[in-house]
Amino acid sequence: MLNQSLSQKQTQKTLPKIIMQQNILAIPLLSLDNIIKRELELNPMLEEGSEYEQEEAGLSDDAASSDINEEKAKIDEDDVNYESEKEKNSDEEYDWDEYFDNEEFDRSVSGSGKEDNYEPVIASEYSNSLKDRLNLQLHLSGLSDKLIFIGEEIIWSLNEEGFLTDADEDIITDLNKIKTGTAFEKEDFTKEEFEETLKFIQLKTDPPGIAARSLKDCLILQIRRSENDEELKKNSIDIIENHFEDLRLKRYENISKSLNIDLQHVKEIFEFIQKLNPRPGNDVQISAKDYIIPDLIIKKNEGDFEIMLNDGNSPSLRINRAYRKLYKDKTNKLDKETKEFIVNNFNKAKWFIDAINSRKDTLLKIMSAIVERQRYFFENNDTGLKPLFEKEIAEDIHMDPSTVSRAVRGKYVQTPSGIHELRSFFTTALSNSEGEDVSNSEVKITLKELIDSEDKSKPLSDEDLSQALNNKGLKIARRTVAKYRESLNIPPSKLRREIL
Repeated sequence: MLNQSLSQKQTQKTLPKIIMQQNILAIPLLSLDNIIKRELELNPMLEEGSEYEQEEAGLSDDAASSDINEEKAKIDEDDVNYESEKEKNSDEEYDWDEYFDNEEFDRSVSGSGKEDNYEPVIASEYSNSLKDRLNLQLHLSGLSDKLIFIGEEIIWSLNEEGFLTDADEDIITDLNKIKTGTAFEKEDFTKEEFEETLKFIQLKTDPPGIAARSLKDCLILQIRRSENDEELKKNSIDIIENHFEDLRLKRYENISKSLNIDLQHVKEIFEFIQKLNPRPGNDVQISAKDYIIPDLIIKKNEGDFEIMLNDGNSPSLRINRAYRKLYKDKTNKLDKETKEFIVNNFNKAKWFIDAINSRKDTLLKIMSAIVERQRYFFENNDTGLKPLFEKEIAEDIHMDPSTVSRAVRGKYVQTPSGIHELRSFFTTALSNSEGEDVSNSEVKITLKELIDSEDKSKPLSDEDLSQALNNKGLKIARRTVAKYRESLNIPPSKLRREIL
């Protein structure tokens, strides 16, 4: 027997408007510019231009002011009506999570405190450019159409680092499967043709080292294509093939004894090998990932700091006047579908504009609070950073710490002395010998100075560095030194050793 019963329960639901504001706040400037351009294309309610431009409407100041107030009231009314309709019909809800999932950036905005890396949007534009370059070189090579067909398959089989990890037999099998409908439908692809094409790509296309099977092969390919002295190339290949572990661990004396060459010649070989590219596939992408556009700009003006948003390339947005007029005109008998289309896009456009304005206000508030807290740092050429927590800034601007965390990730500020990530202003505290709090960023700077000035023939171990920091009044354990050194991308002492 089926029983029916009624029950009530409370659920917390995040409105699409709030979700949009959170996502817009989380993304860096370059991603925002792309989002704005896309939204302008998708939403007919949005157009470029100031929302309160009066010239285009041809209104007097009083009339324009009245019209703006009327429009604001109408927009607020639409918000209420639209939210009411959404409660009645959940199928009409817009999934903004799905929308932002389709964008070319990391949208992790949980506020959990985990570090999230926001890759620049332009990285996606470069993702296939290396393969495009290789294909262009292939088609201009003068090879036969059949070998070019093989070459294209090899190029598209390369991994992100530019290595060919698929087995020869697997690629040849794939070629024989996809030949249907091509000019080679009645021919078989042979191993000899594959090897000829692979050899051409490895020896004749750029960047050198591409399509190698392993790191050793990659380095050797680059050495053979270099224009250096033949003896230097011969010894370099010998070291890579037969003394690779000594090379990796910088055991200069072992190599000198094995090859019967002096240490000065070993140093020349090491310097030559160090200039080779171990990941030729990253040749293009690196420049894209290092491309930074600051979200904020700080200038010193008459002894104080002026904080500005860097929104020079971002267009101003407003609601399209023609659609506003169409919806307000009560003489127009709009069918339900048309009215729903206008209301939906109208609210989406308004939410989008509000989200961008909210992002601007939040970033300015956060940066102003950071400058106030870290004034000594900005006044002394980026030195003397004080310990600071996100919750302190949140208290200063009366916001939730998760909002501050979301806002500072992946954002940069340009100061008179350089560009800094906003997250870098938040550091934990360590105590010096006098009991004063010192930022861990300042400790890292001191650690790097010690390593930069060390004797490279006898680099300082982590224990030595710990003792040197203790001598400077900074009580840092060896394990902490190792952690800070790794965060600075500095190798351990045995890998920093050089022949002087």
